[in-house]
Amino acid sequence: MSLSTEHNVARDVLTINTTLAGLMVLEYAWNIRFEMRVIWPQFWKGAEAKIFVVARYLGLAGEIFNVWFASRMASGIPNHPLACRAWYSYHAATVQCLLMSVELLLMRRVCKMYNNDRYIIGILHLFAIAQCAGMAISAWMVVPGLSPSPTCVMVESHPGQIYLGASTIVINLCLLAMILWRYFRGNWQEPLCSYFKITVRDSICTVITVTGIFMFMVLEPIGVHLSQTSKNIHFQLILFSLWFATGRLVLDKERFFHELQNNNELTEVDLDDLEPPDDSDDLCPARPSNSEVVPTDVAIAFNSESGVGTEEDITDERLCDLVDDALLSRCAMCMQTGNGVEGSESRK
Repeated sequence: MSLSTEHNVARDVLTINTTLAGLMVLEYAWNIRFEMRVIWPQFWKGAEAKIFVVARYLGLAGEIFNVWFASRMASGIPNHPLACRAWYSYHAATVQCLLMSVELLLMRRVCKMYNNDRYIIGILHLFAIAQCAGMAISAWMVVPGLSPSPTCVMVESHPGQIYLGASTIVINLCLLAMILWRYFRGNWQEPLCSYFKITVRDSICTVITVTGIFMFMVLEPIGVHLSQTSKNIHFQLILFSLWFATGRLVLDKERFFHELQNNNELTEVDLDDLEPPDDSDDLCPARPSNSEVVPTDVAIAFNSESGVGTEEDITDERLCDLVDDALLSRCAMCMQTGNGVEGSESRK
């Protein structure tokens, strides 16, 4: 690689890293208030909050470090070969941590959608073992075999990266297939239908992003020519994509629960206007005028073709709790309102 080409590649790497860091900081600043108010209090209670926080700040710190190191590359400052190897090793470790975070979040969704079925858990364990093996092989082969320039610009990528790329693509496509199969085989009712729509949407976007970005790790070893800039920005693009995907998987889910809880808690009734709507049968069933308000147990059943029928079968406990609270409060409000109206009529 000539000096002019090396300088141009280093300058492109700095520009792209600065742009990605700016996007990450902007996204972080946009969601920091919600994150600290909703997700941080769950850090010691839930696994997803721990995964989110670790991946969030590990990726952000890694990208800021990339900007600093890329500025050294663009300035033409030579680095010791051990410094270059340490930088690429740090890249590999950060990418592997973020990749495991994304896949763990997807696996948790699969487990919940299949009610923690032991066969499904066994399959997911096989996926995790295969992914860890692919990561170990790639780290063992790729990092020691890199041949960077004095400024740490990568000259040639190692063909051993195909193992990580291929295993990641296959496993993520399998996880998406399991999620889609469970979603389309079930007859979901609200609010579970809305919850699963968000889950499926984020899972599809995540798998498409991961598959597309890791496809580059497979293309070059099989003979597809990539530019020098593409080889040197690949890890940075992977880091940004996985960081963003981790945030979407957790933030969108927590926003759904937060909005659902707020809708149930902040529902107000206009006491000056208690006239029933045109179709009051949709709210509570008709009952005789001499009936009394009695405690009523409400049970939610979710039908699906795979035989899942009770609320304990379904995903997050908070969702079922919110469904129960919403229905119970609505039915109690209807009963008490109807009883009050009848009492006023009898006094007349």
